[in-house]
Amino acid sequence: MTLRAEYPGIARACRLISLDNGGINRFRSERQMLAEMEAWLARQVMDLKPIDTWLARLSDEDLEEVCCGGAGEPRQVELLEQAPPFTDSLLNDFFDEVC
Repeated sequence: MTLRAEYPGIARACRLISLDNGGINRFRSERQMLAEMEAWLARQVMDLKPIDTWLARLSDEDLEEVCCGGAGEPRQVELLEQAPPFTDSLLNDFFDEVC
């Protein structure tokens, strides 16, 4: 089982972040980004399951707000207040380190 299959909520969020920020483009395929995401996920030391479960339960609209909304926007803040600890940190780290 791949980490992508083990953590579908995180994979969905990472894909959305990559699409929104140019991390998937004509020079870097989605397949390449997913391979890099898998390697990055393997290095994470925090418990990813609660974060994955929470992200997987979000509607498409709410996930887009969490992943692509502007920092400090009221809806994004409201959603992240309900998130497991370190969710925002994990998504920001993905953006900084992989995307």
